[in-house]
Amino acid sequence: MKKVAVVDIGSNTVKLFVYQVKGEKIKKIYSESIYLRLLNFVEGKRLKKEGVEKLRLVLESFRESLKEVKPDCTIAVGTYTLRVIENRKEVLEAIEDLFKVKVLSGEEEAYYSALGALLDVKLKEGLLFDIGGGSLEICEIKGGKPNFCKSYPLGTLEFKEAVREGRVEDPIRIRWKVRHYVNPYDFSIYESDKLVGVGGSIRALKKISGKKRIKKKQLKEITGRLTKMSPEEISKAFGVSIKRAQTVAVASIVALELMDIFKCKELIISKYGLREGLVYETVVLKGEC
Repeated sequence: MKKVAVVDIGSNTVKLFVYQVKGEKIKKIYSESIYLRLLNFVEGKRLKKEGVEKLRLVLESFRESLKEVKPDCTIAVGTYTLRVIENRKEVLEAIEDLFKVKVLSGEEEAYYSALGALLDVKLKEGLLFDIGGGSLEICEIKGGKPNFCKSYPLGTLEFKEAVREGRVEDPIRIRWKVRHYVNPYDFSIYESDKLVGVGGSIRALKKISGKKRIKKKQLKEITGRLTKMSPEEISKAFGVSIKRAQTVAVASIVALELMDIFKCKELIISKYGLREGLVYETVVLKGEC
């Protein structure tokens, strides 16, 4: 039995998860999540000094937490924001005394998200997407495995022109932007009844709907309601955190547009994703740690 820690530096949140791995079973035993909104500290394609300092503070607190947890190994990764900034080398050097961070490519991020999601949702063939703060990943699944994946700059924080103070003001612009980037014919599976969704904002839809599987008609109703509400109203009505309430409406619009693009009838929400995929490949498939 192994105890594995994962540090996930995302554009919206920075997370520390610890898993217990026994055979092929992965169980979360500890977690911390900080809404840092790292993407908001990017200016002129560079992460500002303030952003680096705030990131260090979070990672320092994670290091202290791990002294108590004592994992057998730690996997540290960065996604969209660390992937696109021009001063990435400088930022990684500023935090390397705390964690050695591997910056994932968009395709790697998509692959691990799909690998993790498939531990929860059994899908032989179909489509899967993961929406974070900075990017959207889409994978086609064949034979129960990720086959081909693409990454797009369509995270929930990338629609500032259509959102003000967390409230959606122009849903049509969000849908247009998704359609502008996503071409279904880039994939060999360009139509699928089922669409698997991954990510914190998508999991919030499960809490809002009370369902793991959401029909397109119901998602359309939920989306219509969310776009008319402020984050404070969403948080109060559905019991989601105020930070998550600021992104769930955008995620819902993106999910609905993807269902239109790929002619999907049902959204299936996975409780697993990137972090579980990383642990599964590293420990279960490769036997490392």
